[in-house]
Amino acid sequence: MAGIIQLLLLLGLLPSMPPGAHCSDIEENLLILTVATEDSDGLKRFQRSAQCFNYKVKVLGLNEEWRGEGQKVRLLKSDLDQYADREDLILYTDSYDTIFASGPAELIKKFKQAKSKVVFSAESVVYPDRRLETKYPSVQEGKRFLGSGAFIGTANYLHKLLADWDDADDASSQLFFSNLFLDPVKREKINITLDHRCRIFQNLHGSVGDVVLKFENGRVRARNLAYNTLPVLIHGNKATKLQLNYLGNYIPRSWTFETGCTVCDEGLRSLQGIKNEEYFPLVVIGVFIEQPTPFVSEFFKRLNNLQYPKKRIQVYIANHENHHEKHVAAFVGDHGAEYNAVKFIGPEEATSLADARNNGIDMCRQNLECEYYFSIDVQVVLNNSTVLRTLIEQNKSIIGPVIGRVDTLWSNFWGALNSDGYYARSEDYIDIVLRQRM
Repeated sequence: MAGIIQLLLLLGLLPSMPPGAHCSDIEENLLILTVATEDSDGLKRFQRSAQCFNYKVKVLGLNEEWRGEGQKVRLLKSDLDQYADREDLILYTDSYDTIFASGPAELIKKFKQAKSKVVFSAESVVYPDRRLETKYPSVQEGKRFLGSGAFIGTANYLHKLLADWDDADDASSQLFFSNLFLDPVKREKINITLDHRCRIFQNLHGSVGDVVLKFENGRVRARNLAYNTLPVLIHGNKATKLQLNYLGNYIPRSWTFETGCTVCDEGLRSLQGIKNEEYFPLVVIGVFIEQPTPFVSEFFKRLNNLQYPKKRIQVYIANHENHHEKHVAAFVGDHGAEYNAVKFIGPEEATSLADARNNGIDMCRQNLECEYYFSIDVQVVLNNSTVLRTLIEQNKSIIGPVIGRVDTLWSNFWGALNSDGYYARSEDYIDIVLRQRM
């Protein structure tokens, strides 16, 4: 998209919560178990939300090869062996697509109110076998079907829950737990129930329209309008991960009316102490010329004036306009030798616009030394010569500008996507465009 600057921090890590950000004290006999084979941004978001409330989290399977849903059950069963005769309260949850919205005290209170030994999350859609629908008990109110992405129970009863598991790692954990619940004898013996009204767990799948943000006293909750409940844990699996990302921009305290953005200044990376230019991060700058544009020579002058060591910059130029070949040639001829590397393609190569942009990113990805990718269209005016350093020091995974037009609600920002992958106006779109949620 013309006029957009993006910085991809290919090796960046999401920051942790700052000191003093805890929302409540830890409950002694409560443990959160999750399975995560990769240390992903989703896991870090989950851990940040848990840290906010001082939950104790244990991650199983980190750095293992992912083999399937059954792997989660195998790892969980193995770990629960040490708790076979104990009554510690254990919550299992997926992590990549889950965030906490409240703390241990509320979680424990709601679990006790359920008056069961094991409580599973509930969904509005039966999965993975639609033929099981008729076997589910009827409910007067709430979601009827079991969701295996999160459940809570006492350790000894969870140990009983998993006692019969002997399937392969690629077997369906959802089907295993569903069949357990649908067996009346086992359901009564293990004392299993579902969180029908989403008091503890909120599965967004099939229920996106039920959930809105609730701002309260420097924190943000997800409120279920259908049942007027405030879930403790939010799970956005399948196609609802985009909605979870939206909620995660606020919950539990990423942004509030009282504090603004609380995570924007976390984990900053300072370049001030680097004396030797060889130790600056290597950056690939992708420059894209897709249409006739005025002042291209001025663009390259500003690019060349960036306050960053040129020997730590590689430049990729994709030019699709014959008229601008002379401008590219002048820049490369005058300054190309100053940079770590320069690569350019011209109109004669007939590279598609999409392929050209992918090739720019690949130039960074294929270089083990490259840490950052800076993508810029030739229409952009680089007034600030320190912009590259400033963006790197933010130490975020992706940074892009919000560009608007005076006296209109137009911007380059898409607040949401519809089911076809096209623009949809999000609840917070107008506030963001008007700079009221920044």
